[in-house]
Amino acid sequence: MTHTEAPSDQKPAPIPVFSEENLRQAWARYGNAIYVLCGMIVAGMLAKGGLDYLAAQKELEIQKEYSACTTDEAYKAFAAVHRNHPLGALVELKIADEAFVLGKFPEAVTNYTKAVADLPAGPFQSRARLGLAISQARAGKAVDAEASLRKILEDAAELKPVRCEAGYDLAELAVSGGRPSEVQKLAEQLMQIDPTSPFAERAFALRTELGAAATSAPAIAVPASH
Repeated sequence: MTHTEAPSDQKPAPIPVFSEENLRQAWARYGNAIYVLCGMIVAGMLAKGGLDYLAAQKELEIQKEYSACTTDEAYKAFAAVHRNHPLGALVELKIADEAFVLGKFPEAVTNYTKAVADLPAGPFQSRARLGLAISQARAGKAVDAEASLRKILEDAAELKPVRCEAGYDLAELAVSGGRPSEVQKLAEQLMQIDPTSPFAERAFALRTELGAAATSAPAIAVPASH
């Protein structure tokens, strides 16, 4: 014989009814806090909008200052004030390029160094890195130049054309430094980086010229011993 369970004496919990009076009492208790919270949200929105506006105004002022530059002194002053701004970094690159063209290589080294530090990674920074290395070579700082070029050549994140150009410049420095064996290694490395690069082809041509020169060099007579 089965027994059915006795019905529970517990009654379901009543569903709360939020009457107008309940809401009024809740508002009386928490209304001030709600006002404060809303005020904070609105203040935050206004502050962000204000900061965005100020940033936009500052950017416009910097662009106006840049547009107003007409002399070398003005550009140099602009770059000194706005070193952390992209326009300031581009002006540093411009000043370095002009110094290079005029043969002022120590000045070019100084400004290329600033441009490399201030420019973001990309084509302009790559130009500055190459300009720095070549300016170091022209300024008589061969050791610094080779270190800079080697750093570019070994940088896998750098653009391939830039790496190949740096490698060819290294090959030329190796020739001038009397180290022809390095040219062969550099030519092979450039072919691995980009076999279609004209700098890789020029490096191999340079290697061929060195080989031909070594072959055609007159033999040095050794005195016979008596």
